[in-house]
Amino acid sequence: MPVNNAPTKAEVEFGDPLTEKIRESIIGVEKLRAENRELTNKITSLETTNLQLENEVRSLKRALDDERAERRHYHSLANEIITRLDVVGQTIDDVVKRAEQETYRQRRENPRAELPEVELPTFLQKVEALVNGHGEKPKALAL
Repeated sequence: MPVNNAPTKAEVEFGDPLTEKIRESIIGVEKLRAENRELTNKITSLETTNLQLENEVRSLKRALDDERAERRHYHSLANEIITRLDVVGQTIDDVVKRAEQETYRQRRENPRAELPEVELPTFLQKVEALVNGHGEKPKALAL
């Protein structure tokens, strides 16, 4: 009696359920391995990008600190200039007040006196000479 070990047509069409499960499991494992490789590459890329961004953040923080220090320096200079200008302004006010007091005193003492001629500063003499023509001599200005 001949022994026939060949699968029947029904067995080939439907297949063995265990074999089908094994094949699906192997395909699933291959998919998981491929996804794992992709995710590993993605992690490596993200870590590289993260390091670059951290370096950029450190650089920007240093630049910000430098700019803040520079701003504090210029703010300090501005305060010093303001203080000095305030002193100059007060000095000018004092000089103007003394000049007004002196003028008022002189007018009380001699109300009809004419003011003396004032000699022009040299730079004004040069300007007047240019305005009037090069050949004329500058004149004294009466105030």
